[in-house]
Amino acid sequence: MQLTREDLERRFRDNSAPYMQQWMELLRFPSVGADPAHDADCEACADWLCRHLAGIGFDARLLPTGSKPVVYGQRAGRAGAPTVLFYGHYDVQPADPLDAWTHPPFEPAWEGDRLYARGAQDNKGQLFAALKAFETLIAADALDATVKIVVEGEEESGSAGISRALPEWREFLAADVLMVADTGMAPNGAPTIVMGLRGVVFMNVALRGPDRDLHSGVHGGLAPNPAEAAAELAAGLHKDDGGIAVDGFLDGIAAPPPSAVAAAMQAPFDTALYRERTGCEPAGGERGVPPQVRVGFRPTLEINGIHAGYGGAGSKTVIPAGAEIKLSARLVPGQDPERCLEALARHLAARVPPGIRLEILSRGAAGPGFRLDPSSPRVAAARGVLEGLSEQSPVLHWEGASIPVVAALRSAAGAEPLLVGFGSEADNIHAPDESFSREQFRLGFLYTGLMLQRLHARHGEQAV
Repeated sequence: MQLTREDLERRFRDNSAPYMQQWMELLRFPSVGADPAHDADCEACADWLCRHLAGIGFDARLLPTGSKPVVYGQRAGRAGAPTVLFYGHYDVQPADPLDAWTHPPFEPAWEGDRLYARGAQDNKGQLFAALKAFETLIAADALDATVKIVVEGEEESGSAGISRALPEWREFLAADVLMVADTGMAPNGAPTIVMGLRGVVFMNVALRGPDRDLHSGVHGGLAPNPAEAAAELAAGLHKDDGGIAVDGFLDGIAAPPPSAVAAAMQAPFDTALYRERTGCEPAGGERGVPPQVRVGFRPTLEINGIHAGYGGAGSKTVIPAGAEIKLSARLVPGQDPERCLEALARHLAARVPPGIRLEILSRGAAGPGFRLDPSSPRVAAARGVLEGLSEQSPVLHWEGASIPVVAALRSAAGAEPLLVGFGSEADNIHAPDESFSREQFRLGFLYTGLMLQRLHARHGEQAV
């Protein structure tokens, strides 16, 4: 049996009230994965999701990871149908600052069409819209694909648990397609297929000088100044044209195919809208390179913070004893994360001013970047579904952000990623008053239901 868009629309209308109530119940769990104080809340949330999956027709269980449990569900499909692996996460960002919320962050509240709560969009809203689509197809005997669901509890803090476990899970996670609903739409509201994600690495370094803060009059001109060293090292990370100046950091970069660049350029960059939403010009990165290319196809090396000396009111004439620099980098396909970290460490060590000691406090890699082929039949299938859901043409977008576990899941499962989500800037993810609208939920529900059926139809034609 196949459900048309009209069938899905009707079933959504008929069941909207219980869907919204269940979504609100999920949002009440303060499942802040990065905070050990919420470990019990995360386990309770995972248990709730596991029971919910079992209730809608999946063989569900919790998978231990050494930290937060992963919720796993599987439902066997018909012979010859594709296998779809669906990924989401139940952990949420901390709600701080609490006094900036209009409503308590874990007491969901409606204002018009929008539901406000921490995790309303990222990722509980997008996740739950997809789960309701799975439930609807199962109830109508319209889900032919084999579906495997993985919902983790540490996406917001690095996905450490699932990353450790994935090598042991390769066999039972094997799939044809990896569906991810943790992304957003274009700024103008056009439905968007994310065609690639950048990888990410980070490094925090300390610079040590004197054994205590020193009087800048008595010791100025004698004692080395870690704050000045931090400024000097930070300034030397980039060339005058904005390019990265770290030897070896750019090694191995795979040039994007011209067709991908051309497709990315078809979505015009709205400088005025960017200025309105951020309060600044899009002037960062490499000079003379279009914004779409800077974000989608080029790596970055960013200074996330520099901390040194006195920062209180008035003045305090000291030479600080130490300084810290926090760095992160976004990587493109072909860059090896560990090799990039080594190149960065060598660059900094070779340029430390005399009298200053460099210490690497922490460093880490959360996965490489990847990109998809615009000519993929699965991308074509997604475009076909999205064209029927909006008056605006779907946009292909090479994302500058990272979802590190997606690259790891892609490798473990051998599946082609398909990233389509319905988030928007208005959702305020990671900020106070996060929200997600009923309309966005409906779009996620319709897309998932139609896409699963389209994948099966195209799979039978050997087009997917």
